[in-house]
Amino acid sequence: MALVGQSPISVRTGDLDEAREICGEHMYPRSMRLLERGARLDARYAFLKLPTMTVGDVRYGTPVAISVGELDSYHVNVAASGRFFAGQDGRPLEGGPRWAAVYRPVGLTELHYTSADSRLFALKIDRGALETHLRETHDVEVRGPIRFAGRLDVSRPPGRSCAALIRLLGEEAGNPDSIFHRPMVAAPLEEALMTALLLAVDHQYQDQLQEPSSVRDPSRGFRAAIDAVHDGPRRPHTVATLAELAGVSPSRLRATFLNRLGMTPMAYVRQTRLIGAHSELRDADPACSSVNAIARRWGFPRRDLFDAHYRARFHVDPAATLNGGTGKANDLPGPAA
Repeated sequence: MALVGQSPISVRTGDLDEAREICGEHMYPRSMRLLERGARLDARYAFLKLPTMTVGDVRYGTPVAISVGELDSYHVNVAASGRFFAGQDGRPLEGGPRWAAVYRPVGLTELHYTSADSRLFALKIDRGALETHLRETHDVEVRGPIRFAGRLDVSRPPGRSCAALIRLLGEEAGNPDSIFHRPMVAAPLEEALMTALLLAVDHQYQDQLQEPSSVRDPSRGFRAAIDAVHDGPRRPHTVATLAELAGVSPSRLRATFLNRLGMTPMAYVRQTRLIGAHSELRDADPACSSVNAIARRWGFPRRDLFDAHYRARFHVDPAATLNGGTGKANDLPGPAA
């Protein structure tokens, strides 16, 4: 299967100029200085580039200060360890055990201090992609930049869930074998992460995201979306791409799926892939195949989540199916009449 984005980058350097150059190439041009006399830089970078976002795993090994200017992208810094203090256009920002920092695309951006033990998972999101996602997926008329609050509370939902997605991608930065290079996994994950950020951080459009969408009669379009999932279950489906096929907005397609099937479009895609994985496990030779390989082929990057979804669906472990126990293969729910 074709991969997305570019090859991951992993670099370790003690040279300040090289560190600036690497960050400028993969994130933003910047100035950088060491904050302690006689300190030695030990910068370690890893970057994962996806179509609409870049994820970085960033460590400096010593306190540093950085000035970036305007980002022209939306950005989140999650502290996996240590602390940092920053600012953008006069707004104080910080990161640590409870808070992640959320940056807007406009305004002078500075990192005033990052501790020597700081490890940042940095998420850069294309401005146009996020604003288009808000407009088309959630039926919101977007005027100007999204005015995100500067803080994301990662200690409780929904911020914890959003930060967990960023950490999941950050841990995979630099991994050339990551399943997140596969469009079937990357596209819906990018969409999910953008929605998670929009729901987790205060901004001027957030109240509109809570309003229920009215449902038109989308029978023909609904069938087109269902057929697309069944014709290509391993394609990189997202709510947006299915809605385009259906000829309705993503929010209306989501409401229609919930009304007719009792599940979201992406839950339906997952159930369809589970059935495909079940069939492959049932027919595979356990001497030549593994549950991990089959799960990854069907778009499940985490074995624990695949096992949980599989047991809920078929009432048997996938390893048991591979070794001859078929389980209960229920059909997917059909459209309501």
